[in-house]
Amino acid sequence: MSRVIISPTWRENFVGLLLVLLGGLFITSLTWIVRSVADDVHPLQAAFMRYGFGTLLLLPLVLKFERTDFELKLLGGHFLRGVVHAISVLLWFYAVTKINLTDLTALSFTSPVFVTIGAFLFLGESFSYRRLAGIVIAFLGAVVILRPGIEVISIGAFAILISSPFQAVSTLVAKHLARYTSIYAMVFYLSLFVTMISLIPTLFVWNNPSLHTVGLTFAAGVMATAAHFCWSKSFQIAELSFTQPGFYFTLIWAVAIGYFAYDEWPDIWSGLGAAIIIGATAYIAGRERRAAVLEKFEGERT
Repeated sequence: MSRVIISPTWRENFVGLLLVLLGGLFITSLTWIVRSVADDVHPLQAAFMRYGFGTLLLLPLVLKFERTDFELKLLGGHFLRGVVHAISVLLWFYAVTKINLTDLTALSFTSPVFVTIGAFLFLGESFSYRRLAGIVIAFLGAVVILRPGIEVISIGAFAILISSPFQAVSTLVAKHLARYTSIYAMVFYLSLFVTMISLIPTLFVWNNPSLHTVGLTFAAGVMATAAHFCWSKSFQIAELSFTQPGFYFTLIWAVAIGYFAYDEWPDIWSGLGAAIIIGATAYIAGRERRAAVLEKFEGERT
């Protein structure tokens, strides 16, 4: 049965934004685990183990599948998402061990720009200059953070720059699938196909992990699975162009983890960039709220 979402209410968009924030907290916490096991296993193997454990955890969800979740046409869409998401994930796991968390998070902010443009071009979402302005200003905040410290693009930064458009494609495909498939199928198929695809490069770098590494990557699987539940639900109830600025708040989580776990002190540029990002996100949410109230008022008058 089709789940076409038409003009989500402001409340639905706001809940979707909160889910994005929660998912971002889980994913950012994942960076600590990836760094912690880097001396034992290759980042590509860590990515495979994270998704492998996640798939095992998600197996019971198959019992909750609807009949349409098994349709071959939808399976093709899930597989396509798995391919592009696997490329993005493998590049991200590699970059985590090469650059600091603030730079990693800030560079990943290019993805929402691609998502917002794609949602307008391919998903038919309404175009809003306020939303676009919020995205662009938030992105400029990320540039402010990076500009003072980057002279030559490192291999880790380059990996994230390549990862971002693949992540955007994964998000756009997920938004399309959310209309026709259950949230359980979206989360399970993503984990399954990324596990299968990431196994290929992992075979070339495999190293027998310690029990400590196994435990940490299992915890990573739990956190990342929870994050994808949050994001998948957000895809179903809210517009992408409204919720994407919420990903910029992950910068706060990244700065906190970098400070407490790795003694990475944020400088004045990090503070200024974070302020720009938060201000842009708050602006877009506030303007959308006022627009929704005004539209409701005008409707009642007529």
